[in-house]
Amino acid sequence: MFDSKVYNDGTLIVGRMSGIVEPQSFINGIFWQIDSRNVGEVKEGFSQLYYDEDVESVTVTEDDIKRIAEINTGIGINVGKFRTALVLSHPEIIQLAKIHRRLAQQLGHDVELFETLEQGFAWLGCNNPEPGSIKR
Repeated sequence: MFDSKVYNDGTLIVGRMSGIVEPQSFINGIFWQIDSRNVGEVKEGFSQLYYDEDVESVTVTEDDIKRIAEINTGIGINVGKFRTALVLSHPEIIQLAKIHRRLAQQLGHDVELFETLEQGFAWLGCNNPEPGSIKR
């Protein structure tokens, strides 16, 4: 499951992966991002940070990540250039994120993996907008 929220006047998305992480959550996130951009909630040049917490299981495969990358490239490209920080601790999600990072970087997108929220927010050049809530 993904929970995402927009901060900093539309320049930052923070999302949490938890529970059962499955492919449709990623796809739903792409379309949510496009919709949010189209209505002006998310601004051009935004940054995003996704982190995992309390993950029960992961049903996403390497093939799913490749398919999601194709969707993101074809449809999601309309959201413009953005940076993504992934703050991860679950071993399966880390392996999938490395595949995602490689595919994204081949297309010129900035995606990096981090161990702590502080590192991820620092790389994006912003502060944690809700340190009391966004924590691991």
